[in-house]
Amino acid sequence: MGDLPPRRRGRRSDRVRSGPLGRVDRRGQSTALEYTLALAVASLAITGLFVAAGDFVTQQREGVVRTELGVVGEQLAGEVLAADRLVRAGDTGTLALESSLPDDVAGSSYTVSVADTPTGQWLNLTSQDPEITVAVRLETETPLDPDTVGGGRVRVVYDAGADHLEVRG
Repeated sequence: MGDLPPRRRGRRSDRVRSGPLGRVDRRGQSTALEYTLALAVASLAITGLFVAAGDFVTQQREGVVRTELGVVGEQLAGEVLAADRLVRAGDTGTLALESSLPDDVAGSSYTVSVADTPTGQWLNLTSQDPEITVAVRLETETPLDPDTVGGGRVRVVYDAGADHLEVRG
């Protein structure tokens, strides 16, 4: 029993642990390192949530803009059809119907363009941000002059001399 060295008693920090491959491991675990790593992981998780939520909000906003443009288009189409019925009902020299449309939809400005195509007459409503176009079909017997106007106050005017309807801003 005399060949064993005497046991040393000391503080825990004086003890040396053997690491992998027999190397001496003198490293200690740092609180600052743990804190930094925890912040990095939390930041990545929060960033991922913001990106996912941002896409969701963008999709919802696009849906709202599309729906509002459809409603505004149907409202304006009703005004144009009412003007067409009034023109066909009698001898109309002048006619002007005013329609108060919203200035913007879901915080985005928009334009209304009247198109007369081989497939029919269309009101194309296009928002600027996000760029979305909604087409509303309408059928008038009185010719409809192609034009583009911004949202807000819109007038549907009948020009008796040219015998056509116009949508004016």
